Amino acid sequence: MLSVSTTVLNYEAWHDTAECLRALRASTHRRQWLTVVDNGSTNEPTEEVLAQLVGTTFVQTGENLGYAGGNNAGIRVGLERGADLLLVVNPDLRVEPNTIAKLVDAMIVHPEAGIVGPRILNGGSHPVTVWFNGADVDRSTGATRVRDLGAQADTLMDEETVSTDYVTGACMLVRREVFDDVGLLPEEYFLYFEETEFNLLARRAGWTTLLVGSARGHHYKNAAGRLPSSGYIYYFVRGRLLLSAALEFDGGVEAALDDLQPFLDGWRRRIRDIDAEWLETYEELVDLAIHDGTRRQGGRRDDLPR
Repeated sequence: MLSVSTTVLNYEAWHDTAECLRALRASTHRRQWLTVVDNGSTNEPTEEVLAQLVGTTFVQTGENLGYAGGNNAGIRVGLERGADLLLVVNPDLRVEPNTIAKLVDAMIVHPEAGIVGPRILNGGSHPVTVWFNGADVDRSTGATRVRDLGAQADTLMDEETVSTDYVTGACMLVRREVFDDVGLLPEEYFLYFEETEFNLLARRAGWTTLLVGSARGHHYKNAAGRLPSSGYIYYFVRGRLLLSAALEFDGGVEAALDDLQPFLDGWRRRIRDIDAEWLETYEELVDLAIHDGTRRQGGRRDDLPR
């Protein structure tokens, strides 16, 4: 039985992390080691959460290293322990009991696969809708498209394992040899698009990436506010530009900027309707993200306008 080292990255979300761990422990795949990485949270876990941490390897980074930096701390634990497969799971995701077993089976059946992931549904949605079902990347512009986004889950009867350009980092199982070939998750993004680059680099190295249609995850994202956070706007826009620069898509940064326009204009309209006074801050964030992204300046920024 292939061994799985699972990393759950916590940042100010202890309750979600505890629920995620409960689901992981119910897995039918028993050869699993759990690592929880706390990415510099300022709040303390409750007694209930501390009980869920028993039996895990607990790593404290001491500061917020971002998605890739925090998960890499857990991935290193699994690699050092000699795990065959490394699983990254976001704390707001719940796997079904047979999810990991089905992902591991896909790795056995498809030795050419370096990365696999499940179909992910919107947890608590009525009717149940799709959050991730594989994705496609336009090699000329770098534009990404999630398949069947928002579709009713009961309309998707196909449970086959199919090729996908990338697997979402919310639940991503990686063969250890992939890290030998392409390295750990790229940390310059801090947030957004790091798993996209990682998957595409793996594909360039000769690995396939697969969506396992019979495996399920449930994404329980907290309701977003009426306005976007400063971090979301800045890191999303910058990350999209960093991705195009890193992978040298045919259209370059210009194509990435064109692809971003519907996203940017949509938020402009919403902000104008809800709180026009914040529009100036929004434009500052966009300009800063474009400035840094086009110059390939990554990492965390603590001076974002708010």
